[in-house]
Amino acid sequence: MKKKTKKMPAPWSLTGNGYIFIYKFPEKFKESPYFRISLSERASSGFGTIMLVDYEKSDAGPYRELLFIPGEFDYLYKKFYSITKIYVSTQESVDNGRANWGIPKELADFQTVRIDKRRERIIVRKDGAIVFDAVLRKRFIPFRVSTRYFSHALVQKLEGPTVFFTEFNGSGRGRLAVLESLYCNPDYFPQVCSLRPMAVTAVEDFHITFPVAATLRKDG
Repeated sequence: MKKKTKKMPAPWSLTGNGYIFIYKFPEKFKESPYFRISLSERASSGFGTIMLVDYEKSDAGPYRELLFIPGEFDYLYKKFYSITKIYVSTQESVDNGRANWGIPKELADFQTVRIDKRRERIIVRKDGAIVFDAVLRKRFIPFRVSTRYFSHALVQKLEGPTVFFTEFNGSGRGRLAVLESLYCNPDYFPQVCSLRPMAVTAVEDFHITFPVAATLRKDG
């Protein structure tokens, strides 16, 4: 029997570190189911991201996360991003992320291997299989990062008629990073890792607030 997790309603305040991979996806990738949020809505923009996040503190306790955003979606005459694949390291994050914001979280195991002061290897496993394996190296010069400078509204649709709309806010310190190697398992993650990212940023000491989501019931 699955252990019942504690309900941790929004808003959440989260702090930690992570990496953001920015991609320009070719048109052919849009046929993948990971580029859709329903049978009718497909990503309209080819700019998307992969994120690796280590939340040191959150309302659900510390946890780690790997997520995929394929780009912007035109939905109800507005533009939104959507997380179409995501793994996290705790069941509390899985259950509450689904309930609070409609984010399709799945449970996985995360491991970090420190290679030296600026390089690390991050491995994500699901059911014993490697999902994601990246070696990253941070550069030196830091700069400020903030959601003030780009769109950050999410639309999420899980099973059932409810659509979730969330606009999170955050800021932190960034520095450019080098992706030295990357492997993605196509059985568990979108087949985009053969592409070279446009940029990789290491984000440090960030703070993000996820508010209560607005919801819409959409039958049919």
